Amino acid sequence: RGDLQMTSAGTGIRHSEHAHGAKHVHFLQIWSVPSTKGLSPQYFTRHFADAEKRDKWAHVVAPVDAPGVLEKREASGPAPVHSPLHLFATLLSPGKSLSRSFLQASGAQRKGYIHLAQTSGYNPKEASGGHIRVKGAEGEPIELREGDGAYIMAAPGEELTVENVGSSVAEVLLFDME
Repeated sequence: RGDLQMTSAGTGIRHSEHAHGAKHVHFLQIWSVPSTKGLSPQYFTRHFADAEKRDKWAHVVAPVDAPGVLEKREASGPAPVHSPLHLFATLLSPGKSLSRSFLQASGAQRKGYIHLAQTSGYNPKEASGGHIRVKGAEGEPIELREGDGAYIMAAPGEELTVENVGSSVAEVLLFDME
């Protein structure tokens, strides 16, 4: 838990993955379209300890030209991406809430996506793990259960609040995009 691997396929790669041993692996595979064509293939790893995410937002992915982003295979700070994409992660304790303002940028609106990761293991029935309430500046709050996600349209600087209304730690990802 906490490991981030990023592959920039660039001009092309051949890739496959499989779990070694009997232990199951649960991960999210996320894709973004690069802003630049013809990039060389690259691979990056980062690790974010639970303490870095517990009840606060950790900036785990950011554009290569953002302050503090190092385009090195292994480094600290956000993993570099060639897209106008920022990804934040938190491990939100039961009863806690956390706010985040969408980044200031040119343009009238920001696009966002919030995802509540499934951490309780495979379950074909109703979700039994994390449960959050998401509130924006306008509209009614929405509730997400483990494995759920929601798209967000927001003005630059608009604040979003995430509240853990469940009884277990909620692993939440928040994407802030142009």
